[in-house]
Amino acid sequence: MRYVNCNYCGSDSSKPVNHGPDLLLNRHQEFYLVRCYHCGLIYQNPQLTLDELPAHYPEEYMPYRRDVQRETQFTRRLDAQYGLTRRCRQLMKYFPGPGKLLDIGCATGLFLNEMQGYGWRVQGVELSPYAAEYARQTFALDVVTGTLETAELPADDFDVVTMWDVLEHVTDPKHTLAEIGRVLKPGGMLALSLPNPGCIEAQLFGASWIGWDRPRHLHLFTTAVLRNYLTDAGLRDIKVESLGGRLGLTLLSIQLLLNNKNISPQKSERWLNLLYNWPLRAATWPIYRLLEKLNQTTVMTVFARLPA
Repeated sequence: MRYVNCNYCGSDSSKPVNHGPDLLLNRHQEFYLVRCYHCGLIYQNPQLTLDELPAHYPEEYMPYRRDVQRETQFTRRLDAQYGLTRRCRQLMKYFPGPGKLLDIGCATGLFLNEMQGYGWRVQGVELSPYAAEYARQTFALDVVTGTLETAELPADDFDVVTMWDVLEHVTDPKHTLAEIGRVLKPGGMLALSLPNPGCIEAQLFGASWIGWDRPRHLHLFTTAVLRNYLTDAGLRDIKVESLGGRLGLTLLSIQLLLNNKNISPQKSERWLNLLYNWPLRAATWPIYRLLEKLNQTTVMTVFARLPA
């Protein structure tokens, strides 16, 4: 691990936010999040190096799910498909297309495969060799194994670049956003989703909130800090929405809270799976809809455009 300065402003002056183990994978090493005194960026310090990061992304890491039809429960398959469809339609509301799309951190290729079905030409970049190979073998997708920076993609080549729950994972978000600006065509769009550390659940669950996800989330952005990053990268017409973060993510935070209290992960997962049911989801739907309107859900989605 290495000590780092703030990625946005370069300051080495910060205050603690929280600390704790890897609650998602139930590993006991402690990790620390701090907030920059000058610009407000939240970041992990000390921080994992590029050589250390792969060990924290094993095959059982949740985003490396296989395709939707491999889900064992019908309701889970339905949820996964609904989430994919909603994401695709929201993106095409801002950029109707079809065009050429790059998905950074494409995992096993679910989103790329869905967009390809809408007539888009698609390409992906994925750090995990396992997930990248799965996307190539299962969906015949063009996926580069590595990072955006190592992929060496041509300039002005993509109409849309997407990053779903990825920006918080990169070691140098300023450099990554600059590279996105390079590969986007003039008038192209960036769409990204990421945790919202200003949301109600972040306050409610404290250090056990799923959005912290120590140690994989290296940087977390308030809407104000994120706007600064995007503006500096040359992106404009920035719109912030909430498209996700309903009951499933709330229950994940509850599970991490129980893990933090040394309750067996198997026991807590069994009870929480019982809570993830249609009656409770229907009862809580109006609450989450209101939180979405107020941008107070766990996940925020941001759309920004490169000037033509």
